Amino acid sequence: MKIRLQTKTALTIALLVVLVLTASSYLFYDTAKRALDAEMGERLVVAAKTSAAQLNGLNGSYLRVLQPGDEDTRLYGRLQKQLQSMRDASEVRAMYVIDLEYKSLVDSRLDVPIGSQYHSLGEDRIHIDQAKRGIGAASVAFHGKDDAFYRSAYAPIRDEQGGIVAILAVDASVLFLESLAGMSRNMVLIGVVGMVFAVVLSIFLARSIVVPIERLSQATQQIKAGAFGTQVETRSKDEVGELAMTFNEMSTAIQERDQQVSRLAEELRQLSAGLAHEVRNPLNGMRIFLGLLKRQIPADPKAEQLIKQVDGEVQSLNQLVSEFLDFARPTPLQTEPVDLADVVASVLALLDAELRAGAVEVQTINLDTLPAIEADADQLKWVFTNLVKNAAQAIDRGGTVAIEGFVDADADAIRVEVRDTGVGMSPETAERAFIPFFTTKDKGTGLGLAIVKRLVEHHRGTIECTSKQGDGTTFALKLPTTMERERQA
Repeated sequence: MKIRLQTKTALTIALLVVLVLTASSYLFYDTAKRALDAEMGERLVVAAKTSAAQLNGLNGSYLRVLQPGDEDTRLYGRLQKQLQSMRDASEVRAMYVIDLEYKSLVDSRLDVPIGSQYHSLGEDRIHIDQAKRGIGAASVAFHGKDDAFYRSAYAPIRDEQGGIVAILAVDASVLFLESLAGMSRNMVLIGVVGMVFAVVLSIFLARSIVVPIERLSQATQQIKAGAFGTQVETRSKDEVGELAMTFNEMSTAIQERDQQVSRLAEELRQLSAGLAHEVRNPLNGMRIFLGLLKRQIPADPKAEQLIKQVDGEVQSLNQLVSEFLDFARPTPLQTEPVDLADVVASVLALLDAELRAGAVEVQTINLDTLPAIEADADQLKWVFTNLVKNAAQAIDRGGTVAIEGFVDADADAIRVEVRDTGVGMSPETAERAFIPFFTTKDKGTGLGLAIVKRLVEHHRGTIECTSKQGDGTTFALKLPTTMERERQA
């Protein structure tokens, strides 16, 4: 499937914009998350250190003596109330004290007895060990039982001698993640809007680039079809606009050059036709005088032979002049619906004696299946007469000439091939077959195939010659049907 340049350009621009939006959104989200995470970690560590400082000293020494079952003692109750007060002041979820074996000593929550194991602390051992060395530390975010995100911070608690006797742990909900979730939703919405904007913008930009190029392409096709001088509208002053201006200048120059060549060609045709007429008049006079001379001289076989030779040369020269006139000044087309099968049949009837003399067999294939075309029947008869005669002359004796018709798949044109089983030509000779005055025959003007090509092109058709020495020659004609001719006109 062919993808248009405009689609490719639009997709490329849209993809680039989407990639930039996605990358920038991810970087912004990641940067914000890291910054908020670091800020929360620092705040939790400060809260843990501040609260631990209130438990240092005598309270730290009291923590040493707590044993399982002391939950109903006044000391435990006072320490738990102190933790609850610090928890509320710090606006955290929970605050608790663990011993150096990671077991509970005091917890702000009422349902955690002394000596309880905190299974969730297993992943935080590295941070707790930092606190055991006297350094406050914060954990990474984790899922709580309520599916919310939390973080913990740890700070050492010291006794009166400054020794570390326990660790204060602080749990807080990670509220900024909820903000980030909302931010991510907003970023997705912005991304969708940006994507739509990118698509619209890319289509607009693609059109601004591709449409002028398409105009140039269409104008190029028009020039290719012969509409020299075709101009392209220029609105921009960028590189594409400069290209369009250069194209217009080139198109104008081609038109002027074509008009100049056409004028010179017409002048040359008129000059050639005039010279041919000037040559033909003396030739007609020479033939008349030869007839008079033949009647006036005595009967002499040698003289009659000389007169016959001169008359033959005059006829050959007269034929050359006639063909040159046909080549230099072709007659206008007199078009009508033409059946090629009838044209070829009339040509073969005309050449029947010559073909029989050379024992040449002619095969017609699929000509009756060809549709009628709008053409000049007389000119097509001239074309096929010349092609069949050339094919027959290329055969030594007893060969075959095949004339086969084809219809193009789109039914806009027909093709006809004239093939022979003659001696063939070299590829170099085949390339020069349509050059005026080029011939490989001992006799001939070298204008026959040149006139054939001119007449075929006059019908807006094409003709090609392919040949190989020893394998014969093929002339392939392509002629438009009525619809094709009307469209080209």
